Amino acid sequence: MNGSSIIELEDATWGQQVEDSNKPVVVMFYSPTCPYCKAMEPYFQEYAREYEGSAVFARMNIEMNPWTAERYGVQGTPTFKFFCHGRPVWEQVGQIYPSILKNAVRDMVQYGEECIRKSTPIGQDITGYV
Repeated sequence: MNGSSIIELEDATWGQQVEDSNKPVVVMFYSPTCPYCKAMEPYFQEYAREYEGSAVFARMNIEMNPWTAERYGVQGTPTFKFFCHGRPVWEQVGQIYPSILKNAVRDMVQYGEECIRKSTPIGQDITGYV
């Protein structure tokens, strides 16, 4: 993204950039016409710069990448999801106070390894479809 520390994700790059990451990953699911996404963007960029060495920050356009958005139950934008070793561990939907997002990022970076020990892997073959 124009020299920023935020990666633009796509369905095809999700596995490599999120699931295989050794660092915690903060993803902002957005849509181009979402005014709340635009309002949160400067804060997201600020935190991406501040925590650049400790976490990966990424954005995903849900209109261009519906498969991943559906897979993780994204139903509104912006949706912020934190991933630890590819597993979702925290979520917040909508425009929120920037301090809430910043505190969540700080906590995830600080307790990153602990989050993996406190989560249970679910096989990829489990799905809601019959």
